[in-house]
Amino acid sequence: MDLKRGDLLISYPYLEDNYFFRSVICMLSHDHEGSFGLIFNKKMPNLVGEVVPLLAHLPNHLYMGGPVETDSLFFIHPYSDLKNTIHIRDNLYWNGDLNELRDMFELEFAKPEEVRFFLGYSGWGTEQLESEIKEQSWFIGEYNEDLITSNDDDDIIWRKSIELLGSEFKDIARFPIDPSLN
Repeated sequence: MDLKRGDLLISYPYLEDNYFFRSVICMLSHDHEGSFGLIFNKKMPNLVGEVVPLLAHLPNHLYMGGPVETDSLFFIHPYSDLKNTIHIRDNLYWNGDLNELRDMFELEFAKPEEVRFFLGYSGWGTEQLESEIKEQSWFIGEYNEDLITSNDDDDIIWRKSIELLGSEFKDIARFPIDPSLN
């Protein structure tokens, strides 16, 4: 399996895990030690400033990045010059110096709408993700900056990510949230 930084993990429609139901994850790391990514289509009702006083002025919603370390803040953005940031792919970076990011907002060198904040992350141990993919819990999609930064509703992002896999997945993208209601 050739999973690269920025690739998408898209949950199968019948995956019923509370965290991962209809989730789309941007993979930030995948190697012999395990895998790490952020769910980018699970918007929380909280604003980032409610959790991080340093960013109290921001209108940004928080996203649930995953079930691991849910008291830790992560963020993705397009700012290559932010100290200690890590390049994911193309024009996408994660984390960096939070104080410097706040200053960039205040000086209008950065735009809040270009940054997405997450509580927690999604992680897998060695070969755990490969096993889940073989069990058909996940589709693998290619990097798509428009999806990763989309402000569409959570389920729309999931549907679009499935549709981008190809025309043969069109029916899966229309799979109802609760099939028993059909």
